[in-house]
Amino acid sequence: MRCGVDVGFGFTKAISESGKKIIFPSAVSKTYITDIGLKPTSDYFVTYMNQIYAVGKAATQCLITETSFSEERFAAEFSKILVLTALVAIESDREVELGLGLPLMLYSKLKDRVKNYFEFAEEIIVDKNSIAHSYHIARCEVFPQGVGALFSISSPVEDGIYCILDAGFRTTDVIVVEIKNKNINPLLDMCFTVDKGMSLAVERLGLMIERKYGVSYDTSLLFDIHERSYISVRGRKIDIEPHKKEVFGAIADDIVQSISRRLQRGFDTFDGVLVAGGGAFIVASVLQKEFDNVQVLDDAQFANAKGYLMLLNFGV
Repeated sequence: MRCGVDVGFGFTKAISESGKKIIFPSAVSKTYITDIGLKPTSDYFVTYMNQIYAVGKAATQCLITETSFSEERFAAEFSKILVLTALVAIESDREVELGLGLPLMLYSKLKDRVKNYFEFAEEIIVDKNSIAHSYHIARCEVFPQGVGALFSISSPVEDGIYCILDAGFRTTDVIVVEIKNKNINPLLDMCFTVDKGMSLAVERLGLMIERKYGVSYDTSLLFDIHERSYISVRGRKIDIEPHKKEVFGAIADDIVQSISRRLQRGFDTFDGVLVAGGGAFIVASVLQKEFDNVQVLDDAQFANAKGYLMLLNFGV
């Protein structure tokens, strides 16, 4: 079964060729399950190499959580546990053709290392119901993030020059391509990574909450902040929507300005600006105030994973 898995700094997104998809925080924690008469309901608890791990949201609720931002994470057990958990969640077959991605700034350095780490691996992972899942990674292809987003577009794209912004949790990738007669030519001088993402908003929101309400929220507790309108402070529900709007808007504006300085050309000079990633709607909202050629890709958070799957189908 072909599967596209986008292991982002903030969230892991996966989709199978059958169409099943899943998203969860890119968080892992070694743990153990104590019998108190209640079984944990949070996903995911898995056993890998005789060690129990909490993965995703369950990991963010543990005392010690790994949400690694280092480049070593991509070819290490941390990523393997996230990928295997994703394969379980999307109900992959045993034989897997796997599409993975890397941030643009790390792609040339790590692509072969990541491919060699996953390809031909024989793995067993046990879910919380004690069911063992066995996988053989028969093929692994590694693509640049952002490029995957481009290939997620199902409708034909007219000839022209397009700027793809992949607004992720920690970084924002910028890829500019020229499309002519269905051929895609990357304009390499305008392809780069801005080391800024929506994690800055999470960190700033945490500081704002601490200053205003005198409580400390670790960033792992704010992973799902985009889904929440309230936080608990001393037993009271506090509306944080005004704070979110202020912080996310300011960070998105900062990201857009950083990109503009690097591009050295206006966004309105492109035939289209296509925005993907978890921060797509926030970044696009800043751009759309000034430019009419900005479009958020369908299912923006899954755009890379869907693109990797499409590239696997192309036999790339």
